[in-house]
Amino acid sequence: MHRWEKFIAQLEEINKYEEKVHHLADMMIDIDLDDGVKVNYKKFADIPEKIK
Repeated sequence: MHRWEKFIAQLEEINKYEEKVHHLADMMIDIDLDDGVKVNYKKFADIPEKIK
């Protein structure tokens, strides 16, 4: 894979991630720090992905 092809692939991945994060930000989801990580993490479960 050429350098520019790798760059384009990374840019596409970043754009997909940004769309997901932007959508969640628009939803203005409330989190309560007293609920703990497990409860709040579930609200954003579709954002984190495995690191390649």
